[in-house]
Amino acid sequence: MARITECRLVTLVYTFLMFCCFCNNVLGNSDEYFSSVAGLEKLLTVEHDILDDLQNYIDSLQKHIDWMQSEVNSIRLEHQAVADDVDGYLSNPVNAYRLIKRLHSDWSAIEDTIRADPSRTHFLEIMEANRLKSDFPSKEDVIGSAVALARLQDTYKLDVAELASGILNGIKYGPSMTWQDCFLLGHHLYEMSDFNHTVPWLKHSVQLLKNEEATKDSLTLDFLQTVVAYYQEMGDFETALELVNYILATDGAREQLTVTKLYLERMISDGIKIGLMHETVSHAGDYHLSNDFKRYEQVCRGELLLTAAEERPLRCRFDSNNMPYRLLQPFKVEELSLDPRIVQIHDVISEGDTSAVKQMAKTRMSRSQVRNVDEAAGMTANYRISKSAWFSYEESRHMRKMLRYMGDLSGLNMAYAEHLQVANYGIGGHYEPHFDFFTENHSFKASEGNRIATGIFYLSDVEEGGGTAFPYLRLLVKPQRGSVLFWYNLHRSEEPDYRTRHAACPVLKGSKWIGNIWVRVRHQDRERPCDLWPDHEASLKYKDLN
Repeated sequence: MARITECRLVTLVYTFLMFCCFCNNVLGNSDEYFSSVAGLEKLLTVEHDILDDLQNYIDSLQKHIDWMQSEVNSIRLEHQAVADDVDGYLSNPVNAYRLIKRLHSDWSAIEDTIRADPSRTHFLEIMEANRLKSDFPSKEDVIGSAVALARLQDTYKLDVAELASGILNGIKYGPSMTWQDCFLLGHHLYEMSDFNHTVPWLKHSVQLLKNEEATKDSLTLDFLQTVVAYYQEMGDFETALELVNYILATDGAREQLTVTKLYLERMISDGIKIGLMHETVSHAGDYHLSNDFKRYEQVCRGELLLTAAEERPLRCRFDSNNMPYRLLQPFKVEELSLDPRIVQIHDVISEGDTSAVKQMAKTRMSRSQVRNVDEAAGMTANYRISKSAWFSYEESRHMRKMLRYMGDLSGLNMAYAEHLQVANYGIGGHYEPHFDFFTENHSFKASEGNRIATGIFYLSDVEEGGGTAFPYLRLLVKPQRGSVLFWYNLHRSEEPDYRTRHAACPVLKGSKWIGNIWVRVRHQDRERPCDLWPDHEASLKYKDLN
């Protein structure tokens, strides 16, 4: 029993050390692992190598081996489960968060415990070599993955307890989060002043801790008292008082906590509302509180879609698009919207083509950017979380195929297509509602014109979430590997079609890969001539809708 208590004390000290490491230690180079599933594969390999190094170190010593071995075994169990399905493991947002958190914080804490003994310097040298050899996750990665989990909570209305248990939309995908995982996640959200999400994660952390054996030792109660301070500062006096009563029921000699209890009871009885939760007021014009954003989330959840009666005129058909050589191999066209015309063409590119394109992209991925108003260099933004790479179609026969297929199915002149953009969405990866055409606030080359059409090549399936949403049309398109989603961004009069505002819903489970082809409007007059009358009035009412 004494040994169990010693291990528990070491574990709690380790948690506090891990805490300090996160708050104070920011590693230099960051590969932004949170923004793409593709980059997480490298992290898994790095951690696998570190586990081998630590195992060699543990085998050479016997002191403190019990608690260190337990840490190694728990992570190894996950790595063994990963062996048969690496993509499946990494595409789980809970697994991805825990992997990033372990490499950024947990391993540093283990180093600190080893650093206390001069005889353990060999392992520290190995760890330093690993850091020089590979970029470990940065504080930005940990925060980015925490924000992604909060985003998934909101978009898909996920229960904290189920999410922490690895359950996504009722399906158990992986191991559960520990109380330490939940506490640190709550702390990250607290640092970002996201108190609405902080409270449930801290509560769940405490609940998990209470459910463990031997949780009434002094060090555990010290930790819980620290959590009381979080709630008190936020202004959640009811939860703080509940936790204070729990601590005092175990150790009534904590005089300072007795004073805190009296203060909390007085604040509650007087109905006083103070604290960070009550001081933080949403900024006027916050887009995330708008009707437009709520509509987008409803479409992503499948709550605001067209009814069966409204979809009745739509049909699926074979279509050669007047291409003679397509008469024997026509496109499989599924109509999703007639006005504006949006179609999903199935089985366009093969599995071999999609795999080859993804493999090429993995070596060149960087954080996706958004276009500046003055057409200067792009910049990253929180409303677009993904990684992408740009390619000339001449770089690969697989990409030349994609360009040719885009021309065949659209009938447009591909001489004025932009380079291929391949993108991968990571933990909660998304792209909030936007237009693909350039608005009046953005400049573009007159010789090329605006973007007349978009083709999204789905290079992978997505298990949960990750759909392409058209909020104004109440349309949600599920990614299907090998298919192409096509629509026109402009009316025939070359005026913007504001109904095509769309978004990439957050990826809940899976790794979403797409290839984007945008075609410019210049010299498409023969392929898509203007009508006799302007046709843009139909979409004007959506221009400023929010």
